[in-house]
This record gives sequence, structure tokens and C-alpha cells, in this order.
Amino acid sequence: MRFTLFSFPFLNTPDRQAVSSQERGQAPSLGVLSRRRALLAGLGCLTPLLPASAMARHPAPQSKAARSLHILTFSGKIAGIQSKILFKPYEQLTHQTIIPHGWNGQISDLEHVIKQTHRPLAAAMMESSSLRIGCNLKLLSRHQTDSSLSNCGQPSAAIDYAMAWDRARFDAAPNWPDFWDVARHPGRRSLRRDPRLTLEIALLADGVPANALYSALATTEGVKRAFLKLEQLRPYIVWWSTPEEAGHILTSGGALMGCVPTGEILGISGPDRQRFGLHWQQRFLVQYGWGVLTAAARNPAALAFVSWLEQPAQQQAFANAWPSLPSITELNALAPRLSHVPPAIMVDDTFWEANLEKLSDRFQQWIHHV
Repeated sequence: MRFTLFSFPFLNTPDRQAVSSQERGQAPSLGVLSRRRALLAGLGCLTPLLPASAMARHPAPQSKAARSLHILTFSGKIAGIQSKILFKPYEQLTHQTIIPHGWNGQISDLEHVIKQTHRPLAAAMMESSSLRIGCNLKLLSRHQTDSSLSNCGQPSAAIDYAMAWDRARFDAAPNWPDFWDVARHPGRRSLRRDPRLTLEIALLADGVPANALYSALATTEGVKRAFLKLEQLRPYIVWWSTPEEAGHILTSGGALMGCVPTGEILGISGPDRQRFGLHWQQRFLVQYGWGVLTAAARNPAALAFVSWLEQPAQQQAFANAWPSLPSITELNALAPRLSHVPPAIMVDDTFWEANLEKLSDRFQQWIHHV
């Protein structure tokens, strides 16, 4: 399988239910394809959706380019695992070529990414809140036969984010308040260049209980409190935009501690794996899904690919391959010792769907000292 990753200059600035509802008693039309029907069509299990009179008697064979699907995902360990356990099996199943391109997952950058690739993009992996926003902005295709809140795409992957730190620099495992204690633990901290996760972490460090994070962020006072807390740390922050970048900052020594996908640390091979500890008690769980781009809304191959990725078998395959949680041996070695890994804090996609635009504006103003 070919794996190409494009570098977009503007992205590198410093600064389960699987299938949507089937059409009930409605005749299929060219303008509306249910995901189930598109899946079967894309896998060659249905007769053509076009009327026979509209089809050539002897259709020409598809070129390699016509059999290729260009998609957006996250480069690094995530893309590597997807290539092995998702994309390659799909290519073997359908004889289509999946060509992934790396991106930062920001819905605000999607239009620029589309223009930069100079190729028709079929689908993109992004957070569930971004899927909903992308549909509202008509950048992504909404499932016209599905009236549920998830009709822009089903969650198909869950990724844990936690604080990681360099073990050699700490006598005891730190927590989020320690993350802000630059007097006792001097050094740089890495955080996501996005209000999602970052504002929640700031409130946790300021003493807000995990179950009150979003009620606090829903108020003017809570938002102000989060930004005041971030201001205390401003000179020490190293920003990252992708999961791969979050892992690289830590492993390269660019920060003493930081927020990172747990899989970026647990997936390290060799002795370097033991360099870093992870704060399991207050980690976050982020839901991701695949969106079909509007330009590909009538492409059965694109719809079939995304539907296949949303199936429980593919969700489980990724979950089994992506190292999110510690092994029993690692769990027993933690200090203080944990008998089990506590549940993660779920990132509230409904909150961010409603508030991402205004809080992103406020976040960018804060970063640029406006």
C-alpha cells in the first residue's frame, strides 16, 4: 500500500453503532445513498445503482487512479496502525488503493487542506465534535437518511490523553497541579494548541472537579478562570497540533512533561519506553470518527470505505492494536500502586460542537496577546 504524507505549511506554524439507519419504505434515488446501500455497492455486492439504460454496454476498466481513495488521517503511530490493520485489509477486500495524507484534524483548516492536495479527497478522520461542525458548515456530507445527532459519522476510535513526564526528573508521580508548579519542577510543558483538552486541563489544575468541568466552561467566570490559569504557565508552554507532534516533543526532550496520547508513549519500543510515566487518574478520552467530504457524497466507494471503518469489527481491531492502557505488569509497578485504571474523563462533544468557534477565537486571541 502506498502511504503518502503531505506537509502543509500553514499546519506547521509555531504558534457504535456502525451503520446509519436504512431507508424505510423509500425508493432509492441517485441523490440519497444510505450507508448500508453504499457499503454494499462499494464492495460490489449490489447491482449498479444507475439505471441500466444509463450504463455503457461495455464499460472501460477503471484506471489505477480511479480505484484510489485519498483520505486524511493523523500521521505517525496512528497512521501506521491504521495502515496495517485497516487500510491494507480493505485494499485486499476491494482492490482499491487507500492513499492517506497527514493533517492536523482541525475543521477550520479543512478547506485549505482540500486545496493543497490537488486531488479529490474521500474522507477524513477527526474528533466527533469536528464531524458535527463540519456537517453544519457543509464541508462534510450529512447522512440524509439518518436524523440522529451522529448522522455526520459514527465514533469509530477512542484515544486516551494523559500527562506524561520524564521519570528521571521526578521523585514522585506528579498530578495536574504539579504540572503548573514550575518552581519545584522547572522546565517546559507541552499542551495542545486548541481549546479542547487545554481548557479542561487548566480547570483541573485549578481545583475544579472532573464532573464539573463543562458546567464551569459554560459560564463566563469559568472560561476566565481557565485562561487565567493558562496565563500562569504561558512562558513555559510548548504547543503541539497533532498526536505525533505531542509524542515527539516529549521523546526528543523538548518538554519535561506534557499532555499526550497514551498510545504515543506506550507504543515506544526499546528502553526509551521506561523513560516516561503516565498520570492515569485524570486522563481524557477523545472520540474520533470518519467524515465523508461533501465532494465525495455521491461516491459509493467513499461511502463504502467509511461505513466499513465504522463496523464493530474494525473498531475493535483498532482498539486492540492501539496501546491505550497499561499492561498488568506496568499497572502493578505504578507508585502509588493502582488496583485498576480509573475511568477516563469523557470529552464532551456536544459542548464543543456548540462552543468551539467562540472559545477558539478567545484561545487564539490569548495566544497572540490580543
